[in-house]
Amino acid sequence: MLVNGAGNFREILHYLEAETATGLLGLGARNAGRAGIRKRVYSGGDRIADSDDPRRAVMLIISGWVSCGKELTDGSRTVVDFSLTGDVITLGSTEWSREAMTALTSVTLFEFPGAIYENLSTFPQHVREFILKGMARRYARTAEHFVSISRRGAVERVAHLLLELSHRVGVRENGGTACFSCPLTQVDLGDALGLSVVHVNRVLRKLREGGYVSFRGGVVEFPDRQRLSEMVGFDGSYLALNAE
Repeated sequence: MLVNGAGNFREILHYLEAETATGLLGLGARNAGRAGIRKRVYSGGDRIADSDDPRRAVMLIISGWVSCGKELTDGSRTVVDFSLTGDVITLGSTEWSREAMTALTSVTLFEFPGAIYENLSTFPQHVREFILKGMARRYARTAEHFVSISRRGAVERVAHLLLELSHRVGVRENGGTACFSCPLTQVDLGDALGLSVVHVNRVLRKLREGGYVSFRGGVVEFPDRQRLSEMVGFDGSYLALNAE
């Protein structure tokens, strides 16, 4: 799994593990703003937050996949983002931006209580920078997904998302072939891309039969990722912060 600024991420995890293990958080005025940080573990399928969850918090994913989205009154949903290891999620920053969050796999995360603007300044600089960059990365992904839904065709949408995920998890090509484990279902893909399950299934079959990409048994495999990128015009520059 590729983590944004991997060295810095390991440093932050070491810092947070040490703080929570020794009970330093919440002791004394210097740490008052950081009181209540929790390390939480969820199983696949667990609800991390509901859309009406009153909590305000910043979450740093240590491991796992999380689905973040909006649930509509008719019972349907729209997936806004799939958050992976090293990603940052803000919960309840404003009343109108609340999202439902579900663990798609086993998930471990650190939860920083309070709205982002209330206590960000209480953390060390490297933690502040990582959180702010994580928020910037999420904005970039959300903007690109909006472009997909509003302007790209079904084939381009599906291929673009699978290519994005392959870059985010750090897939490396071996003789032109690249693959990665992916816990998403066709329902997840449809909810993220504004497509029905039937349409997603049809697109995946078309991509597989064309020799571009296959998604079977929880594994996404690209026989030639560059060829697919060129076909759908995938430009991963919006993920550039991932390489820092």
